[in-house]
Amino acid sequence: MEGLQRRPAAAAANARGEGAQQPQRVIHCDVEPAPRAWPGMQMLAVAAILVLGGLQFLPATHFRLHQDRGRNWIPIDPSLHAADVPHHVGSVDIFSWISCMDLRTLAVLTNSTLSCSSDRHDVSFTFLIPEGSNDQLPLYKIKSVLPDSNITVTSQQKIKDKLNVATPEGNFLWSFRNELSPIIIATQFSRKRHVYISADSIVKGKVQDFVPMDLGSYAISAAEDCSKRLGDYISMDVLSAVQRTAPKSLVYTKPFHNDTCLLDFDVLIVEPRNLKRNLIDSIAFWAKAVNLASHRDSIRLGMTLAFYDDYLKLPTNWKRANANTDIVYYDGPKNVCSEDGRQHEEKGSGESWQQYLSQKSDAMLST
Repeated sequence: MEGLQRRPAAAAANARGEGAQQPQRVIHCDVEPAPRAWPGMQMLAVAAILVLGGLQFLPATHFRLHQDRGRNWIPIDPSLHAADVPHHVGSVDIFSWISCMDLRTLAVLTNSTLSCSSDRHDVSFTFLIPEGSNDQLPLYKIKSVLPDSNITVTSQQKIKDKLNVATPEGNFLWSFRNELSPIIIATQFSRKRHVYISADSIVKGKVQDFVPMDLGSYAISAAEDCSKRLGDYISMDVLSAVQRTAPKSLVYTKPFHNDTCLLDFDVLIVEPRNLKRNLIDSIAFWAKAVNLASHRDSIRLGMTLAFYDDYLKLPTNWKRANANTDIVYYDGPKNVCSEDGRQHEEKGSGESWQQYLSQKSDAMLST
């Protein structure tokens, strides 16, 4: 056709390539110099390496337990020893104190607790036996009856040696060691959270329920004993008079209530780190101020007044009352020590204890 001309092949190719991306410039390392780094970049890199390397020498602040499926970070408390760090997220450390040597009650306490536990390996026991006793023989006897239990037996003599009984505070604690055993354990023996249970008990509840309980700033969690009220022991006018004259650091500053229940110290969740520094002085002050005929009642009332309105209430099912509660009294035969140190056996009045201790085991532990 007229007017149409065939374009040269080279021209057509140039037309098709006009919008194409131009090839990037190639750097020939053997001809052209390398790009220059920013000023000071090398020094910054060296400083970063030194800082990161130095962080490896700082003490750890958190840790994770491999058993925890949630892989939660747990802060490390510098006041705790390595042995005080819980070995498992759901572990429960139980402490108990016996004033008279009787391994049957300890075996029943152990076996009843483990029988209700979801995992026996999550529960450990530490028993503090009367001073002068051989630690190993009682331990061997209990372990022969309950070989799968995690039990430690310690003589109270070790605590007495650590406790300076020459001081007013130490002498007061040791003079009433049976009543104040939860406080002695928390201040002198264990600095980690634990559960204190009276030795003459049969546990029917699940102690793992205590693990998720948040005590907040409280030092203890305890049930209440409302069989007698505060007003049954002392007049509120007398307490008010004592409050006005006592050092403010030792007493509860708000008015006391006449119908306040007393604390029950058969089961306690204890957080030693939250214990007040003047707690022992406060208990001693109140025990001397009320001065009841029974020393045990005086100490019990003194502890109630020292912890007044400063504790977390345990559920009522953890108060030893009847067969329907999570903890009941040991009802089997047991050894009882008189004030002069002599020991005699009292016959039991029930049969519940036999569920947790066979006749063969009873014969082995009672000798």
